[in-house]
Amino acid sequence: CRAMSAAEVAVLEGSEPSMARVASPTSVAGAACAGDKVVQGAVTTTRRTMKIAGLALFALAFAFAFFGWPTNLLEDAATHRRVLAALFITGITLVALEDVLRLDKSAIMLVLASVMWTYHAAGIHARSAEGHELLEEELMKGLFEVGSVILFLLPAMCVVESIDHMNGFAVVTAFIVRHTQEKAGRLMPIVCIIAFFLSSVIDNLTATIVCIKILQRVVPHNQDWRHSCGGVVVVAANAGGAWSPIGDVTTTMLWIQHKVSTAGIVTWTFVPSMVAGFTPLWPEVEDSGAPEPCELVAPSRNSIVVLVVGFGCILMVPIVKMVTGLPPYLGMMMALGTFWLVTEICDLGAEVAARDLEAPEDPEGPAHHSRKGVPAALHKVDISSLLFFTGVLLGVAVLEAAQVLSRYSKFMREVTMDNELFLSALLGASSAVVDNVPLVQASIEMFEEPMDNPLWQLVALGAGTGGSMLAVGSVAGVTLMGLEGVGFLWYAKRISPWAALGFILGLGTFALQQAIFA
Repeated sequence: CRAMSAAEVAVLEGSEPSMARVASPTSVAGAACAGDKVVQGAVTTTRRTMKIAGLALFALAFAFAFFGWPTNLLEDAATHRRVLAALFITGITLVALEDVLRLDKSAIMLVLASVMWTYHAAGIHARSAEGHELLEEELMKGLFEVGSVILFLLPAMCVVESIDHMNGFAVVTAFIVRHTQEKAGRLMPIVCIIAFFLSSVIDNLTATIVCIKILQRVVPHNQDWRHSCGGVVVVAANAGGAWSPIGDVTTTMLWIQHKVSTAGIVTWTFVPSMVAGFTPLWPEVEDSGAPEPCELVAPSRNSIVVLVVGFGCILMVPIVKMVTGLPPYLGMMMALGTFWLVTEICDLGAEVAARDLEAPEDPEGPAHHSRKGVPAALHKVDISSLLFFTGVLLGVAVLEAAQVLSRYSKFMREVTMDNELFLSALLGASSAVVDNVPLVQASIEMFEEPMDNPLWQLVALGAGTGGSMLAVGSVAGVTLMGLEGVGFLWYAKRISPWAALGFILGLGTFALQQAIFA
């Protein structure tokens, strides 16, 4: 702390500088330092209190489940649901305050999911034969849904990391740099347009991973700007998947169960999705802080082949799914295996391996033969983000098993009085907090409207774009948090208001279309 001037001392003492009493600057500086220490101590105490309170709730719920007492808290259905909801909200709050509390979000969600399932198991008497059978049935359903997403996410991240490792994105990087050298403000719109249309063909998760990798290549030294662009990419990718039957998983669900047709969903939701996806671009494009992209590096022949093969394998996933009905996670596993074999047979990783040989050998690193091609890229996959998403999905799965989400869906219908626009708005806002898949599935089971009814199109639009309003509201947002280290509060401050505005404008655009053309 600096020493204060006589004028500052006088102001603090409430007198004019000329009338100031003689005081020791050292004593005033010491008082200021003591005040700073008091503030820091209060912040530390608050942080510790919040940590203890949140984790104590987890421990208390686990203790109740472990000892099977008090029975009314475990066995009463309404109380059981309230406790699970309170646990989930507490966990999401701890994740939201991750930067403040200094607790890793992956660890929080893994503990949360385990405690919630333990509490649920005690409530249904899993030690009895009937309760054990019920628990196994619910766990198998939840694990199937979680496993299908994780087994899709893991190979998708491996393919993208491998393309990046073998300089496949040098082609896209060169194109972007060439078109943004004179005008750096074009960079964000170009990347967001790529995310919007790419997510309609593959999915919002893979599109987000690809665009983040491109940003890391194009702007490697400006993480703050990449965070801003990455947040806008999440909004664009989620909106891009909403209007395509092979984009967002919720739209695919509606399409598979014959609630929407390809022509109907594209015709009525394409323009509203564009409005919702590109609205956050307005404040960012006006920002003069866009960095200059990196220097242009001409891509090699190997880079071009790697990119074509990689994207060809990824694009085969929705095609194989539509033709054969193969689940997407099996299709993505096949895509990784095919890409791996092609790069091995054609020796596409030789160029990067030769470059790596010039670097000093790491005695604790992988063996020389595994530093080539796909195996050399596998160690770069972010396992922490996979574990975080596993915890989130398992937590949502127990809410679904305890009928918390189905009851909430009925509550939404009662509150909105069956108004389609209000219902989709509430569904979108809810999908920013919990996973949109069980909410959409509950909607499918609740409503009996015919194919291409505006309700189904609004459900697809609301569920697809509403998750962008919070970082944990979509798998794309969770991926951004994992790959770029974006904090929940940062996202809520910089991206959430514009994502919410885009969501509202998108629904308004849909209503306007219906009023004019329907």
